[in-house]
Amino acid sequence: MTGPGLDDWDEQFPGMPILRRPSEPVEVIVDVSQALPAGRGFTRVDGLPLRVRAGGIRLESVMRATLHAWIRVCDGRWLAQVRLPVRSSSSRSSAELWLCVDSVFVLPADEGA
Repeated sequence: MTGPGLDDWDEQFPGMPILRRPSEPVEVIVDVSQALPAGRGFTRVDGLPLRVRAGGIRLESVMRATLHAWIRVCDGRWLAQVRLPVRSSSSRSSAELWLCVDSVFVLPADEGA
C-alpha cells in the first residue's frame, strides 16, 4: 500500500524507477525535530491556552513510523513517504499523518533504537 498522493505516478523510465515501494511497510524511526522543525510561529507552552496544550497533537523529537514509499527528487535526493501515528496531548484523540520527509531523517527502527 502506498499512501495518499502517489497512485497516479507514471514511471517514465521503468528500468530505473523514481517511485519505489517496499513489498511490505517498513518500521522506521523519523527525526521529527529535523523533518518538521519549529518555525517562526512557535510559542512557549506556558503561553498557550489549555485547549491547545491538551488537544493538540504531541510530536516527540524522534518517533516511530512506517515507510511506504521512496520517491526521488530531481536534484538526486530521496524522500521517504511515511505514516506517522500521532495522539493528542490528552491521549483522547489519534490520527495518522502521511508525510514525505528527506531520507536523511529516516532510519530503520532497529538502528534508531
